[in-house]
Amino acid sequence: MIRVVQLSDTHFAQDGHRSHRGFGYDTDAAFAAVHERAFGPEREAIDYVVITGDVVDNGLDVEYEKASAHLRTIPHALRLTPGNHDFHEPFQRGVMPLSATQDRAFECDNWLFVLADSNHNGKVPDGDGGWVDAEDRVEKAGGMLGPHERAWIDEQIAASDAEHVWIWVHHPPGMHIKGFTVSAYDNEIAELLEAHDRIRGIGAGHVHTDAIREFAERAVHVCPALTINLDYETFTLLPPGFRRYRFHPDGRVDSECELIDDPRWPRRRIPSLGVRYLLGDEAWREWRTSRPKR
Repeated sequence: MIRVVQLSDTHFAQDGHRSHRGFGYDTDAAFAAVHERAFGPEREAIDYVVITGDVVDNGLDVEYEKASAHLRTIPHALRLTPGNHDFHEPFQRGVMPLSATQDRAFECDNWLFVLADSNHNGKVPDGDGGWVDAEDRVEKAGGMLGPHERAWIDEQIAASDAEHVWIWVHHPPGMHIKGFTVSAYDNEIAELLEAHDRIRGIGAGHVHTDAIREFAERAVHVCPALTINLDYETFTLLPPGFRRYRFHPDGRVDSECELIDDPRWPRRRIPSLGVRYLLGDEAWREWRTSRPKR
């Protein structure tokens, strides 16, 4: 059995700043609390720690210096894939050297793990046949593999004899949350899953919540963030957290989320204007008329 801890959306910010334009949690404190819970001496053995993007808040070198200092304290092999807040070159300089290997696809026992980049929407052609970050990459919240990344995933799976495959990405498909849903990306992932019956599921982050959803007859496991976690059913703020996995030799996958309940991160209702931003005007009006009164 392979044991993995997933962190996502750590959103480390430079000293004196908080993520999400100052509205986020203190991610230094959140990381310390998660570190103690996830990697304490009495916890079960861990084979890998996977971080599925948005390692920092604004893609700045100074933020990656902060992130690197924190991530170096994790006493297990790290694997990383970027999010829309992670600009390519600073990410490669700042935290990729911490990865156990630069290979984004690796085998362990009879499993193949593929760390895919779902940030094609945040890239533009460089004029020489390659791609560079768009200036507004952070705002490109919707996922997309693009043809090159999709072809690379196909090649990795075809080259492996592993019985089971697991895909790690930043963006989860099929979440149906305003601002996070891109039908073209859902179609990409559905086609990928249809093409490869060895794929057992997907681990992702991005939407700052705890969820396990079925998509195209596979499970999508979503990891909470270290900042501004949300329950999208009750519109309640949640404390920071992480997710544990156990990958079994027969292809079964167990995972559970652990949230760090603490007075520093109280569970409280999101203000109505915040719900309106998340839902959009029409759905917000419907929510206001249907929700139970306090």
